[in-house]
Amino acid sequence: MLINLFQGWKMHLLRFSLSFLLLLLTFSCKENVIVVNNTKLPPKLTSVEPEQIYPFDLVTIFGENLGLGGDSSFIVIDSLFIISSKDCMKWNNSFIQFIAPKNFHNGKLYVVVGKDTSNSLNFNYYAYPKIDFVLVPSGFFSMGSKTGLGYEQPVHEVQITNSFLISAFEITQKQWLSVMDTNPSAFIGEKLPVMNVDWFDAIIFCNRLSKMMNLDTCYIIEDTNKVIFDTTANGFRLPTEAEWEYACRAGTNGDFAGNGNPLDMGWFDVNSGMKPHPVGEKSPNSWGIFDMHGNVWEWCWDWFDPFYYEKSPKVNPRGPDNGKIRVVRGGCWQKGTTFGRSSSRQFPEDQKSNIGFRIVRTVTK
Repeated sequence: MLINLFQGWKMHLLRFSLSFLLLLLTFSCKENVIVVNNTKLPPKLTSVEPEQIYPFDLVTIFGENLGLGGDSSFIVIDSLFIISSKDCMKWNNSFIQFIAPKNFHNGKLYVVVGKDTSNSLNFNYYAYPKIDFVLVPSGFFSMGSKTGLGYEQPVHEVQITNSFLISAFEITQKQWLSVMDTNPSAFIGEKLPVMNVDWFDAIIFCNRLSKMMNLDTCYIIEDTNKVIFDTTANGFRLPTEAEWEYACRAGTNGDFAGNGNPLDMGWFDVNSGMKPHPVGEKSPNSWGIFDMHGNVWEWCWDWFDPFYYEKSPKVNPRGPDNGKIRVVRGGCWQKGTTFGRSSSRQFPEDQKSNIGFRIVRTVTK
């Protein structure tokens, strides 16, 4: 009697073990399926962030029952682009993250998990980089410095007759890459300013960005030594020296804008750790423009002429008609604060790891 009871108990335990093992296999073999009461729940999408997507942005899709990724899980964008789960930054049951590719457009996206397809969500995609701009009003200012180097003199009044938009930050590597498909910078980081670009590279960037946004190109390029500036065009361009200094000063007359402390405004040799920094980490000037002092030098349109101020026009000066080298402004992370003064003018011999740029666009009436 005891033997029969013991054998019955063993058979019951064996059945329980086999059932438990089968349950474990069910969960482990179906990595993309959520099982509740043996009912498979389909994937469901709830939102996409950010609302406005630009090239190389980190995009997050929120939802439910998205699984854990795998060979049979992927994103379909506008029925044209497929992003596999292996190419995503993250894929879990509640959200998916991926880097927005450069060459797609507005539409809908949905997710496929195994044999199941989610609902679709609309998204807004912009094929050009996101660049923040500050409106600089037209006006008068005193250009140059009484105490600076000889080619910063004489101090003279200049009128800027047209308001213009200026990029609030130096052009970043992420922005450059989305237009030019390369990154020449020695120090790499998507929020770092693009570096190691020569003046002609910056000109090409401006024209390409203008075309991407269906604007007029400001530059007619005949060769690397001959570029014609179309002042009537509505596209993007480099600032003139006068525009750059006017925007940098933002209504001030001292050596530095803002509170007058260069180390609050920018990165120089004494506070940079001898490396460039992500744009926008220091205080802006009173017009909301960042990094006009320090971080990287910035290309301007003008040819350099040490005697130009003695003969420059008072209204919208655009520099000499010809020359051997273009002007850079603003100082950089490798140099002292003297080079970052509002009036400081320099003339590099070639592109270097400490030279970048920002862009402007004339506001047409």
